[in-house]
Amino acid sequence: MSDYTRLADAAKLKGIIDKSVIGKHKELQADPCTFFDRVKASLLQEMTKANVELRKRKAPILDQVHLPNFDEEIMLTYGTDSLCRVGRGIMRGGCRITAIISGPPNGYEISRREYLCKQEEACHEVLVINETQTKASALAPREVATDIIAGVLVGRFS
Repeated sequence: MSDYTRLADAAKLKGIIDKSVIGKHKELQADPCTFFDRVKASLLQEMTKANVELRKRKAPILDQVHLPNFDEEIMLTYGTDSLCRVGRGIMRGGCRITAIISGPPNGYEISRREYLCKQEEACHEVLVINETQTKASALAPREVATDIIAGVLVGRFS
């Protein structure tokens, strides 16, 4: 025979643990700061400014592509060759934005840059991590957007 008192206690404890795990999971999915939204808005502004100059010179323009399954990412194209995928991630203590440029001749990754938001509350500045540099420098959302747009136009992050 089973001891239903012990089994009932175990079931109740499992329910409490499950609720705790669900709460933690929702916490991890939440955006800890509005940094990405500010960068996204700045990217669109910088893209508009760059397109004015590109049109004057009859060069290909920057455009934003929306893909249904990539709602938390921004896809920027330059002409028909280059694609820049800007995505956000959440890590302990802040946000991470990764910009990846892919392009010709095979569509593989050409260059990548990560921007880290180290301040938990405000995220007014971010740290840029370069592959070649060991030192990180702080940037505001507008500066991050300018850096990404410049990288797309040049074809790589310097």
